[in-house]
Amino acid sequence: MTNEIIRRKTPGAFIGTILSYSIFILWALITVVPLGWMFYSSFKSNEELTRDIYALPHDLFDNYEDEYIVVAPALNIVPDYDTKKDTRERLMIESTSISPTRRLMMHFLVKEDLPTEIASRKPGDFVIVNELPKKMQKMIHHKTVWFNYRSAIQRAGLGGKFINSIIYAGVSTFLIVIFGCMIAFAISKMQFKVLSRIITALIGLGYLLSVNSVIIPLFLLLSKVGLTDTHLGIIMVYVAFGMPLSVLLGTQFMRGLPNSLVESAYIDGASAFRTFWSIIIPMTVPVIITISIISALGIWNEFLLVLVLSSSDFTKSLPVGVYSFTSLTSQQLGWQLAALVIATIPVMIVYFTFNKQITKGVVAGAVKG
Repeated sequence: MTNEIIRRKTPGAFIGTILSYSIFILWALITVVPLGWMFYSSFKSNEELTRDIYALPHDLFDNYEDEYIVVAPALNIVPDYDTKKDTRERLMIESTSISPTRRLMMHFLVKEDLPTEIASRKPGDFVIVNELPKKMQKMIHHKTVWFNYRSAIQRAGLGGKFINSIIYAGVSTFLIVIFGCMIAFAISKMQFKVLSRIITALIGLGYLLSVNSVIIPLFLLLSKVGLTDTHLGIIMVYVAFGMPLSVLLGTQFMRGLPNSLVESAYIDGASAFRTFWSIIIPMTVPVIITISIISALGIWNEFLLVLVLSSSDFTKSLPVGVYSFTSLTSQQLGWQLAALVIATIPVMIVYFTFNKQITKGVVAGAVKG
């Protein structure tokens, strides 16, 4: 006969559980609600945002009955097609409800694809979207729904800045992981204990040093060697300030690996380099993933360094590009929100995809250490 022990929660424990869950739920709402608002508000027109910032998007989606006015060619009208390659005559129409007279919501319709009655309309005449052929209605609907995102990408040049951020995060993270693991291997497995402890202490002090605190000396130093406003100069700084975390986590993890593995490899004739790549690296994958994700996210979100070191769009990262764009378009709230969503989505995808790996790597490093 088995004895069953029934554990009943005391009233105090039950209340504590309720409070804990309430705090977690409240914190989740404080974090998630602004992100949700930012996302759905990025599909709202500027006029709609000024009317009610909390309402769901409406104007950009219900656009089949929108009214457009035919406009004449003007210097401030920039076609969205190559006028040299495509010489077909166009009917230029502008929205009367979304940023009217500002040349922001315009469409260039090929006259030969339009009914004769619509193609013959003159500047000042009106056109309703549902009067147009179905293909043009879908085209206008698609462009209208994604109006804020198209404007953010085209007018802010976020495509090039997005690539710059990928270069900075990718190259810097790769170098941080490789060099950091090499140093960690030397500190944890090589036979110079006193020196390794001194190096570890110095690296720990480096981890406490913020890039913001030395931004002026960095700028002066890179200016003297001609590395300001260059990808190389920015990557070098990212690698330098990312190394301490990589070395500390790698060292703590590798110290927990059996020394017999390294000794066996040496007995079999393997060099230190071969031992590092063939034995140490495969066994440190969890902490490598953690270092990679933390470093990449930190570099992706970094703002001040690129703002100070870059003076041209050629080297600006996505956060700096979004900041510059929002400064120039302070009245276009929809464009600003779309730019923020573009900058935020990659970070959220990486975090939610590798959240478990981050936790496992940090825990593994702590346990090994």
